[in-house]
Amino acid sequence: MKVRDYLSKLVKPSRPTSSIDRYYKISFFDELAPSMNTPLILYYSAPPKDHLNICDHLEDTLSKTLSEYYPLAGRYIRKLLLVDCNDQGALYVLGKANVRLAEILGLGHKLEPDMLNGLLPCEVGEVDEVNDPILSVKVTTFECGGFAIGMCVSHKISDMGAICNFINNWANRSNGKLKHDQNYSPIFNLATNFPQRGLPEYDVDMPRSSVGVKNKARRFVFKGKAISAMRESVGFDENGPRRPSKVQLVAALFWRAFVRMDQVNNGQSKASFLVQPVALRDKVLRELPTNSCGNFLTLAPSQLGPGKGETITFRDFFKILHDSVSKTVRDCTTALKDGEEGYEVVTNPYFESNQNKFTNNVVNFYFFTSWCNFSFYQADFGCGKPVWASTGKLPTQNLVIMIDDHEGDGVEAWVHLDEKGMKQLEQDSDIKAYAI
Repeated sequence: MKVRDYLSKLVKPSRPTSSIDRYYKISFFDELAPSMNTPLILYYSAPPKDHLNICDHLEDTLSKTLSEYYPLAGRYIRKLLLVDCNDQGALYVLGKANVRLAEILGLGHKLEPDMLNGLLPCEVGEVDEVNDPILSVKVTTFECGGFAIGMCVSHKISDMGAICNFINNWANRSNGKLKHDQNYSPIFNLATNFPQRGLPEYDVDMPRSSVGVKNKARRFVFKGKAISAMRESVGFDENGPRRPSKVQLVAALFWRAFVRMDQVNNGQSKASFLVQPVALRDKVLRELPTNSCGNFLTLAPSQLGPGKGETITFRDFFKILHDSVSKTVRDCTTALKDGEEGYEVVTNPYFESNQNKFTNNVVNFYFFTSWCNFSFYQADFGCGKPVWASTGKLPTQNLVIMIDDHEGDGVEAWVHLDEKGMKQLEQDSDIKAYAI
């Protein structure tokens, strides 16, 4: 697939941001967020022939949406830990692809994730320099009339919950259903509730460009039947009160595979350290509005000593991950009510993660993140809901991004490894048994 860009411009808010809102301080949780773009692509079938020009319509409604989400049109000042809401604008790119949407959807396991990066408005890598747009959008039309909306948003400003709230606002504004729905109007209150503390940045070890980065990415698809089979294999009732999370099941499956690969390569597996971001919006401080913008998440660490993963079962891997997330949520619920001392419960996993990330001679580090149970597939911009949602290829390794499949009961896992590791993973018996 080749994509030809034919327009690139900055879209400003439809009305100027007030001087009162000119400087937006990031919160304590934003300080811990990585300086990288979050890449998301939504795919749509061709709109009706009598529909408005979709590219112009999206630009117009984006401008109006930015009037509410004004920090997204500003620029981040790294040294001052704030956004200058100067209305400089979000990057808006238009492109044309030389394929039909059905050709991409029909690739199945032959899909190469890096081909999708042409549908993104910019490189996926380190950002947050003073000239980097906080929000970048690209609308690509296919030969069939279908289109894709690719987005890159600075993680320093928004987690996936906040990004989805923005998408819902923009989509409902585009399809005429927004009106005065306060559920999608942003509230910028996290810095008030959780003031910044001058913490060191979380190092994602990611370059600004993918040029010269040698890694492989592949999408593994686990349909609903495979998830049900995994639940049976760990011995829990599919419909019972302790129904295992599909995210934790898939994560456990990959973690076990990674440990086995390490054992084959080295005779004994190294210590293994895995972290999972845990969204806190719907779990901690329930009085905090779900449309509070910014980052509100923490990390749940899980670890195994050298050789320990070789003697435990799939159920054991699942239980370690499940218990880690449960403990993190419990601890954060208590800690965030305890003031000064409580903040260490949130920060310690970040510092521990940074320490383990760069000790690959003795520790294998893995980062698993879930974008499941978000509202991607509800984003109707006026011509129907998405037929698919994806990410692209990131310039990093030992990363797994999990996204809902179109049906909602399955998982698409976007795995990033070195070339040797990917070949081994594709031959793992458990992966071959459950993935299509």
